[in-house]
Amino acid sequence: MHKSLIPVVAGFTIGLSIAACGDFVEPDPGHCARSDGDSVCASRYGDTRPYCTTPACDPGSDGFGGCVAEEPTAECHYACGGDNNILDDDSCVMTGDGDGDGDGDMGDGDGDGDGDGDGPCMGPADCTDPDLPFCDMASGECVTCDATPDGDASCAELDPATPVCEGGVCVQCAEGKVDACVDTTPICDLDAGGCVGCSDHAQCPESACNLADGNCFDPASVVHVDGDNGCGTGDGSDGAPYCSVAEALGASGVEAFIILHERLNDLEYSEMTNIAKSTAIFSAPGESPITKGLGGSPGITVSNTGQLFIRGIEVSGGPNAGIAVNGGQAWIDECRINSNTTLGVSINGGSATIRRSHIVNNDGGGILVDGGGTLVLENSFIGGSQNQRVLDIADGQATIGYSTIGAGFGNTSRSIACVDGANSVVRNSLIVSYSDQPEIDCPNLQQVANFTEDGSGMMFDDLSEWFVDFEGGDFHLSGTHPAEIESAATWQTGDPATDIDGDPRPMTDNSSDFAGADRVP
Repeated sequence: MHKSLIPVVAGFTIGLSIAACGDFVEPDPGHCARSDGDSVCASRYGDTRPYCTTPACDPGSDGFGGCVAEEPTAECHYACGGDNNILDDDSCVMTGDGDGDGDGDMGDGDGDGDGDGDGPCMGPADCTDPDLPFCDMASGECVTCDATPDGDASCAELDPATPVCEGGVCVQCAEGKVDACVDTTPICDLDAGGCVGCSDHAQCPESACNLADGNCFDPASVVHVDGDNGCGTGDGSDGAPYCSVAEALGASGVEAFIILHERLNDLEYSEMTNIAKSTAIFSAPGESPITKGLGGSPGITVSNTGQLFIRGIEVSGGPNAGIAVNGGQAWIDECRINSNTTLGVSINGGSATIRRSHIVNNDGGGILVDGGGTLVLENSFIGGSQNQRVLDIADGQATIGYSTIGAGFGNTSRSIACVDGANSVVRNSLIVSYSDQPEIDCPNLQQVANFTEDGSGMMFDDLSEWFVDFEGGDFHLSGTHPAEIESAATWQTGDPATDIDGDPRPMTDNSSDFAGADRVP
């Protein structure tokens, strides 16, 4: 074992005559050997002459108060001063690292003092390696967070943005430690250790997910609506609900989460409902509320400042479109939009994502995309026996996956129609039409792994029994459908995990699957 020569600065100066390697005719009280040894040299000359000796050992040191550039031998090294060499007093030096270089390093031995393991750390500032950012004062080593007495506290002190120690690394969050996940990043991605926005309503069990911005709706914004309750008497609680959606919207703040209850005897809500802010409208559990437009208005209109998140609601029998998206955004899940006088859904300059929904038997067709609007359609039934364009992409783009789209008789009847489908795609879908005309009239539409009449060479008409009740809008497969439908699609990562009813899909890349929204278990 050898000694690392790390001086400890004393707080006082001892004036003594020394007897070391020789006698001094005129004692020099400022000589390093009579003072604090190496620390005096370090303060006077820095790294140029950091070591203390005597003139007897090194005559060349005399003009520099005993300070020399090279480390003396032990008997001539007065590291601690007090007229003692380190054989007599080594109280100011530390045990070395045993590598024979006398530098007492703790890692790479480059002696640059940059905190990367060259010497003992005295605090986090000495630990610049991002993988070892903490100082263990007991050992003088830089360590990971899990080597500290309280890893979470150490991480929080180092950077409040990553207050959790997980696997030796400071992260934003971990299982059971999600305090940092707030506002628009309320969900902890356990694999990444980071907070992310919500992407599914199930992630916000006390309310709903704002799928546009990533935040969970404030549970305090939840109100109930029951049309069988008297108007002007409720406070929005479950026991005293508002009587209409309009009343609930008027009483809400910057965002609204409405739980809509079904009315007695299947009565519908008849309202002019305009969505101009972030609004969630969910059916009450186990109930099937019905709403429609009033006075020629759509059932629900989403203005350009609105965000609508609707689930489990039937919008039917109205005098206009079921839902009109006019520049805003809509997420339509598990809804039935049927038997409206014009369209099921009109998208004009806005965007709509429609999943696991039935948009059937609307007099003016299923969905219109216009004004540069965008549509995402997944796991849904669209169409009916009307002589209309079921999905009409007049000006905009559509991404269609795993949907069943069917059109009726007539020369103008089309399942999918567009002017130019260059920016649109339909995958894994089942597309049919009663008409002798092509079911798809959409130049440049990208078509991948679909089942169509043209592609299969099979004909679908009003005598076909492929579906449970095509004319009634029930596009579930009947069991007497062509077997080719069952393997026409190809499942890929990112495709839905279930069908329209929640039956599981294969969940393996490149697996064959049923085309369309329904698969037979």
